[in-house]
Amino acid sequence: MSDNTTGMMCPNCFKFHFTPEGCLDCGYMENPQTRGGYTLPANTLLGNRFIIGRVLGIGGFGITYKAYDTLYRQICAVKEFAPSGLAYRMPGECVMQMHNSAAAPYYQHGLQRFIEEAQILKKLEDVVAVVQVKECFLENQTAYFAMEFLDGTNLKKAVKAAGGELAGEDVIRIIAEVGSAMGRIHKEAGILHRDISPENICILRNGAVKLLDFGSARQKTMDENQEFSVEFKHGFAPPEQYTRTGNQGPYTDVYALASTCYYALTGKMIPDAMDRLADKTYTPLCYMRPDIAPEISEAVDRALVLDYHQRTQSMQEFIYGICPDRKPEEVKAFSRDRKQVPFLEIISGSKAGVRWNLPENTKVRIGRSGSQSNIVIAGNPMISKEHCILIYDKSMETYLLQDVSSNGVFVNGKRLEKGKMYSYEREVEFSLAGHGCTIKAGVSYE
Repeated sequence: MSDNTTGMMCPNCFKFHFTPEGCLDCGYMENPQTRGGYTLPANTLLGNRFIIGRVLGIGGFGITYKAYDTLYRQICAVKEFAPSGLAYRMPGECVMQMHNSAAAPYYQHGLQRFIEEAQILKKLEDVVAVVQVKECFLENQTAYFAMEFLDGTNLKKAVKAAGGELAGEDVIRIIAEVGSAMGRIHKEAGILHRDISPENICILRNGAVKLLDFGSARQKTMDENQEFSVEFKHGFAPPEQYTRTGNQGPYTDVYALASTCYYALTGKMIPDAMDRLADKTYTPLCYMRPDIAPEISEAVDRALVLDYHQRTQSMQEFIYGICPDRKPEEVKAFSRDRKQVPFLEIISGSKAGVRWNLPENTKVRIGRSGSQSNIVIAGNPMISKEHCILIYDKSMETYLLQDVSSNGVFVNGKRLEKGKMYSYEREVEFSLAGHGCTIKAGVSYE
């Protein structure tokens, strides 16, 4: 449905200062050509929760929008199933319509695949290097899933911006993080990505790495005769992905990640796997980047062997090959796949120094009454029996804080609006009832 009550809300920063000349807060100006008649109108409300903003990207099967989550009061992204060859929507409308009845079975098949992608991502919500999904729902005769907003650029664009190649140390860090995440996914979930490429690796402004687009991902079973859909990306997919009966496994993703590593270090794609089978060769990494350690070049070459029987078999093996100076346990720490431990610590007041580990995705009630609060801070009558509610949203790595007291919760000296849920990325310091008790909520790693 389209929500007209939001008025002139900026489709980029979601503040109410958007004018025909642009946003008075962030300076964003809407380009009509980026929307056209095929995308959802700005300010459309989806799922009675997500306000649609500007278009982030349009592909053959989907559209991704910047959006605002009114429940958690934070920016996110929303991906819409929108197969351009099968369906359309009228300008200004929201409902998706099929071109003709013959398109129906193909549309339904694609819709199911889209929903499966969201379900796979939900299974992987505890893997830090994988984009986190918040919600999946049906509306407008199509499907959507909301996910964390990634403020950064993909690896392909980063390589081009750097003039064709990135620093070796930066590339190894990025590839090791993705490889570590995929190694864990292979082992714990039995899922193959099948579309690792520079376009599907996002580098955030803070240096973190996220793996995107699990639309081609499939669960690997023990059946040696298992059939896979034929999906591949030229220059990054190994030969076994070119047939339905090709025996695919973790080594399939290893090849794609090694091809991505080669591209990031050289700015060049290796030849298509079918061309390589026809004797077209690529220049080994050691000749393209003589500054790279020979051990790393050899590890990339082993991971690019066409015959999967002779290729590097696991992500763990590949990571050890490109990180020869790191012990196995160091590679694990380097991968960022460490356990997050949200905590709460009193930093001033009668209980200064006391610390609790917090459960994830769970309401924690803080106050002076043992019967009404999970964390009890006694001895100060200005603190209400139930003073505030704190939640650590693991998928978004965000703290949610709500004041339910008589005498207030203060952040940076400003009193929060009672009953309103505020969000803070990774940590927040707040005071109860003035400055008698100051608390820090944060995240540590194990």
